[in-house]
Amino acid sequence: MGGGAAGSAASAAGGRGAGSCGAVAHPAIVRAAATANATRAACKKRGTDKMEWFFLEALVALLIAAVIVWWTMGPKRRKPPHGAPDDAGNGPR
Repeated sequence: MGGGAAGSAASAAGGRGAGSCGAVAHPAIVRAAATANATRAACKKRGTDKMEWFFLEALVALLIAAVIVWWTMGPKRRKPPHGAPDDAGNGPR
């Protein structure tokens, strides 16, 4: 089963010797994986920041729209009580 010097040679050649899982961690691959993980984490954080900014802008736009509607509605006029004089000073009819 590939023991001794033959197994060591097989491990060094391709990582497929006795007791090997077939994967050898090379420094370039480890560095690339670490860089990929860091990039993925940064993109994930950036996406969260964009969503927070979007909701903040939507809230501000909604508040501005509500203020515009409130401002243009103006105060409601009440009907004068029955028997009160009108604006011209005339009494009840």
